[in-house]
Amino acid sequence: MRHAVTAALAASLLAATASPALAGPPGRTAPMGWETPTAPEAPRLKSESTATLLAIGATLGGFALIGAGAERGNDGVMATGMAVVLIGPSAGHFYADETGHAVKMSLLRTGGALVLGMGLIASFNTEDVQAGAPCPVDDATCTTTPTHHHSDDRTAERMMWLGGGVLVAATLYDLWDAHRAARRTNETARRAWTIAPMVTNGGGGFSVGGAF
Repeated sequence: MRHAVTAALAASLLAATASPALAGPPGRTAPMGWETPTAPEAPRLKSESTATLLAIGATLGGFALIGAGAERGNDGVMATGMAVVLIGPSAGHFYADETGHAVKMSLLRTGGALVLGMGLIASFNTEDVQAGAPCPVDDATCTTTPTHHHSDDRTAERMMWLGGGVLVAATLYDLWDAHRAARRTNETARRAWTIAPMVTNGGGGFSVGGAF
């Protein structure tokens, strides 16, 4: 009798501590330790047209500020406009989360603008230096003729071409590449993998989802 009671108590304890997944109908209850799978969140895509419009709009806005500042004689507005012109073409890349590219190209345009400005200053400082004295009008025996020495060896001109070329090229490239930056970001987001636990009628596992 004592052995029968002991066996009955043991069977009761085993039934009470058994996993709910074993007691319930197959495929309806998740095993212990598994969570209900959730659908992966869709990536937030960037608009290619928005990236292009931001780049073009910021660039034109910078030139508008420069013009307004020059018209009113406001150096602060002109300086702000110049900063916007240098950074604005990369606005589409900032929007597309390509911050590294945007910063590098903005610095490249800044360097080009500095070289251009130095060339302009150097060209303004160059002048013809007259050497020798001209002959008097009434002195027929004078043979001295005025000579001129050009202090500019075309360095200023080369600096202007170099700086202006870098500035224009970097600006046009970013305006052209803005929509491509958004496209690259979207492709990266679509290729992102999502791994989540999954429960099926045959047991548990992992679901791997992604778009290619």
